[in-house]
Amino acid sequence: MTAAPTTRPRRRLLGAGLLTALGLLVGLYGYLAFDSGLAHRVLWQQAVTLGPYLLAVALLFRLRLAARPALWLILGVASVLQVLALCTPPGSSDDDYRYLWDAKVQSAGIDPYRYPAAAPELEHLRTPFFFPDKAHCAWPVDGGTGCSAINRPEVRTVYPPVAEAAFVLVRLVSLGGHGGHLPIQLAGGLGAVAVAWLLARRVLARNRPLWPVALWAWCPLVATEFGNNAHIDWLAVLCCVLALSCEAARRSAIAGLLIGAAIATKIYPGLVIVSLLRRRPVLVAGCAAGLVALCYLPHVLAIGPDVLGYLPGYLKEERYTSGGRFLLLEPWLPDPLTPFVAVLLLAGAARWVHRHTDPDAPEDSAVTMAGVVILISTPSYGWYALLLLALIVLSGALEWLPVAILPSFFYLIDSDFHLGANFGSALYGGALLASLGWFALRRCTGGLPAGRRGVSASGPDRWHS
Repeated sequence: MTAAPTTRPRRRLLGAGLLTALGLLVGLYGYLAFDSGLAHRVLWQQAVTLGPYLLAVALLFRLRLAARPALWLILGVASVLQVLALCTPPGSSDDDYRYLWDAKVQSAGIDPYRYPAAAPELEHLRTPFFFPDKAHCAWPVDGGTGCSAINRPEVRTVYPPVAEAAFVLVRLVSLGGHGGHLPIQLAGGLGAVAVAWLLARRVLARNRPLWPVALWAWCPLVATEFGNNAHIDWLAVLCCVLALSCEAARRSAIAGLLIGAAIATKIYPGLVIVSLLRRRPVLVAGCAAGLVALCYLPHVLAIGPDVLGYLPGYLKEERYTSGGRFLLLEPWLPDPLTPFVAVLLLAGAARWVHRHTDPDAPEDSAVTMAGVVILISTPSYGWYALLLLALIVLSGALEWLPVAILPSFFYLIDSDFHLGANFGSALYGGALLASLGWFALRRCTGGLPAGRRGVSASGPDRWHS
């Protein structure tokens, strides 16, 4: 139906506002991406682009475009942001050096879990890209006489087998690792856009509006963590989105295999499995466990329990085993008791999520599980929270948005200014209060009426809250 003439000026105004907001988002992101001399550049980049990002998504919601032009606009802007992100080396993480090193080690026929990066057995693989001179030293090795660009070079890799296979695939596609950072960044950027496309497919399958997909696709944090920092978490998110879609389509075996692949990429996406166990729990759990076991089996046969790599040390380093990492619990509980309380809270949340899961829409409960996990574990790395952002898009639970965005800012602020645990507790406490307030407001107002253009009459009101 053609819009009434009286609405055309308003639509033109909204369209002009949307283009302006998108121009600001892309322009500011690109300018700050290339301004390498600016102190705290990545923090400024995220802080300055947050406003245009939220404004652009809000204007897209108000404009209510038809599905096809909305999809092209969302994916087009997402692609531009990812291209801008991969045009410069990683700005706030050095994890990609480990990805590329592990791929090189495997290409040499050596199990990636066998030796630390600085082991003398791997000295023949060293190049200036991975082991620069001491003038550019980030991580000392060889008793301080050498230097490594790979973080924690004295310990074995922490990444599970599917992630390791992805690193090798990127190396093969780049013809033996040519291009430095670019191939792994390009994989991250393409992965982020692919996730946006999968989110759009699932949203349309549920007869819901497309505008929330822009929350993922246009998010500066997504561009930074995947197109720039190249974190492999994009693959875990992609597998989770596919798993939820398959379970909704009653393909439980495939859903189990996909969530197993997500677990064998970054482990923490295993939280989504709670929402996949409602219809055929044995099949899903069996397929997931079988795939994880199959992925680890060759490494276990080769080197035994060392396949765990640095995972136990990482949990200790991040103070999860001592209790100091749980920033919302630690101020109120003795440190030795905090991990046990955290486990009990997670178990309670998992039980609640499982009981309230609709197997035809498992993402609607998975978002609660992901949000609760973030609030309990209070991670200091923002890319761990981007799975929650994808689940917000799928479910429409916009009240979790502060919790999804906060960890990235905590990571950047803490990296630049080292403000400590009390500051982190305050930030996470603020995000919790903001989400609770948003949730209470939505419940009190009941959202806006369903049946507006772009949402089915039976759809939940929270899409317009």
